[in-house]
Amino acid sequence: MGERIRQHNWAGTPLGPVGTWPQSLKTAVDIMLALPGPVAILWGPERIQLYNDAYIIVAAERHPAILGRPAAESWPEAYESFLGPTFERVFQGEAVAVEDHEVLLQRADGDGFEVHHFVGSFSPIRDETGAVGGVFHPLTETTARIRADAALRESEHQARLLLSELQHRVRNTLAVIRTISRRSAATSETAEDYAMHLDGRIDAFARVQTAVTRDPTAGLDLELLVADGLLAFGAQEGERVAGITGPEVRLKPKAAETIALVIHELATNAVKYGALATDQGQITVEWSITRGDGEPHLVFRWIETGVRLSGEKPQRRGFGTELIERTLAYELEGTASLEFTPDGLHCIISLPVSEILAEQALQS
Repeated sequence: MGERIRQHNWAGTPLGPVGTWPQSLKTAVDIMLALPGPVAILWGPERIQLYNDAYIIVAAERHPAILGRPAAESWPEAYESFLGPTFERVFQGEAVAVEDHEVLLQRADGDGFEVHHFVGSFSPIRDETGAVGGVFHPLTETTARIRADAALRESEHQARLLLSELQHRVRNTLAVIRTISRRSAATSETAEDYAMHLDGRIDAFARVQTAVTRDPTAGLDLELLVADGLLAFGAQEGERVAGITGPEVRLKPKAAETIALVIHELATNAVKYGALATDQGQITVEWSITRGDGEPHLVFRWIETGVRLSGEKPQRRGFGTELIERTLAYELEGTASLEFTPDGLHCIISLPVSEILAEQALQS
């Protein structure tokens, strides 16, 4: 920059040729060029700008065009709001310091503006008469640090949110397991029956927890939930499962937990008494979104065929019946019906989408 300043056509600027400069300006320029950090000098009523090598990083794409130009032309977006008033204070003899000062500057590509931050000072340079002839302005851009600090704070905020969510999920998980354990005990006739049912129900619940942990905000895919629930009993689509069909549906974690347990109970019943207990049995699972006069609902259908039943509803109410007919209504504001036809079980569940769909799914 020392060579560039010497070669510059100063005769075409208000400063005039270098030989006519006052000694105070020459001395200030010598000091500026010797300093390792970014420094600019703004001289005279027009605030003509000079700067050193380190300042090139600050000037960025404006270098070298701003050398010898008025600051108002070099930094038009920041001049009226900040630089101009600050220079006025300095020319009145005041030194001004700034700490992480926010300045809105035009982007390098010219497309809009972005916030930058600087720390530095503006000090008066007095000329031979004792009057303020210019401004000595060392500075350092702190934008990267400010952004890093902001990113760290956001990261810490997200970490606190995740910890809070984890604590909530742990409490919820323990509450659900406690409920499953108690209800399984109340509806089991032997210790072996209790152990078998408890193990299967906890496995169904655990599969949901694993999926939620991978991405808590994405929601759980209903088709995958159904397929995994049936696969746990060795039932695959195209074999004992006639079809798993419906529009893409992503469930909230709480809804997915309850629905996963419902699928497990239906599949368990199918293995004991229904479509998975006979070679001719078939299971069809389908769902749709109904849009009537009120709120849209997800209508879920579990249809078993090829089974010989009396068509009468069993008198005994087990864990699965309670879960489907009562828990769904309480936790998800839905309705459910179990119809034991001579050909097999038909289960139809209707749930309001606002209670069960993940936020991303609702927005789309």
